[in-house]
Amino acid sequence: MEQENELPAAEAERDLARLPKMEDVPKTENYFQPGAPALHKYGVLYQGEFETPSDGTAQAVRLHARALADAGIPVLLRSFSSVVVNAQGVAEPVFLVGLPPEVETEVGDLTRADIAEARPAIKHLVIRSAEHLKQVLFPRGAIPHDASNLEAQIKMQETIESNSIVYSVWERDRIDVAVARRLARVRQCWVPCEQNAKLLRDSGVPAGRVHVVPHPYRDDDVIHACTKRPVSMFGDQKRFYAIGRWEPRKGFSLLLAAFFKAFSPRDNATLTIKWSGSGLWPQYLAPEDALHVARTSFGATHGWTESDAARAVTLIDGRVKRSKIVELHFRNNIYVSSSHGEAWNLAAFDAKLAGNSLVYVPWGGVCDFASASDLAIHCQLGDVHPSYQWEHGARWADYQISDLAEGLRRARPPEKLERPADFEGRFSMRAVGQRMRDLVEIAAPALPEK
Repeated sequence: MEQENELPAAEAERDLARLPKMEDVPKTENYFQPGAPALHKYGVLYQGEFETPSDGTAQAVRLHARALADAGIPVLLRSFSSVVVNAQGVAEPVFLVGLPPEVETEVGDLTRADIAEARPAIKHLVIRSAEHLKQVLFPRGAIPHDASNLEAQIKMQETIESNSIVYSVWERDRIDVAVARRLARVRQCWVPCEQNAKLLRDSGVPAGRVHVVPHPYRDDDVIHACTKRPVSMFGDQKRFYAIGRWEPRKGFSLLLAAFFKAFSPRDNATLTIKWSGSGLWPQYLAPEDALHVARTSFGATHGWTESDAARAVTLIDGRVKRSKIVELHFRNNIYVSSSHGEAWNLAAFDAKLAGNSLVYVPWGGVCDFASASDLAIHCQLGDVHPSYQWEHGARWADYQISDLAEGLRRARPPEKLERPADFEGRFSMRAVGQRMRDLVEIAAPALPEK
């Protein structure tokens, strides 16, 4: 980490010492009807964009809020913007279209929680900038402007910071110094993986405030039905697949090139890429263009024709329901995480829940749940794609197409279709919910109702 991007340890400790103790934090906003007693005296305000069913961040917000609630901590779920992104990628106000039925079923009750006093507040978001984080922590009106009493305003700001837990993710190797300074002042920082935790500590956020809270899975998720498949349904065929937004970070164009380089039309291998969001990256080839370039540039030596490619490679576009995503896990057996940077990778995690094998770039959250039998390709840090407006000099995992192609050739379908044995104790809703409850009780010792 470059020196200019670090927060001096002494300064971070001074900031830590200035924060008020939890017992000095005044009551926050009241959430029950006037004149009626609240069902819960204390609870947690959980804020994040949760309304869009298929969005990865929204899924994470819903699952974590539910895990904490199921662990016995009353949770009131609130959104920052209250919009739903529809199948066409258009954001619509929730008050006009309502919560999607699947979201209402999953967390609707949490949006109506009856809590008298909410503390702490958990802010679950992808931080775009220091100004964005400031707006989330101090929304308009949270600190009334009073030029005659600056000391009181500073005290109020410190109180809000001491009452906040920030959950965020990073997909590169550094954090803006202004973001790190502000994170060093909140009560706790939660991240999904060990690499993100190290990044925060290396950037000057006090180590005692940084905690890994991984992504949980639901026991009733239909994904678990995939482990009931007979291994024999695949024969000796390698059915590779990948799921995500069509953007430079995901590396799907490199995956297409690696597939054509690794196999010939005579090999018993297929590739399916389920993507969404093309056209947002002007310096990045569109899916069909990337397929053509990959076949003509890297598949020529193996004799790939357009009709051969049409039989072996499938590109699926648009947002789809959860059942269709699960179908991809059911019909394929080797998931490829070709991403340059992932704080977790929900699709790869689902692939493990389905009992499938992984080929992955060993940098980021995937390393926390990949099995010893999965295949990690060689990578090193390199410059991020120029389309991303990240910190100056930011890097992510870089790799050669030939290394990914070799990984595809060496990959083997799973011998048994089963969830890894250690997942229940590490990533179940019960395990993650208890982890969150333990951290909330540290942040607010008086919170749990006995």
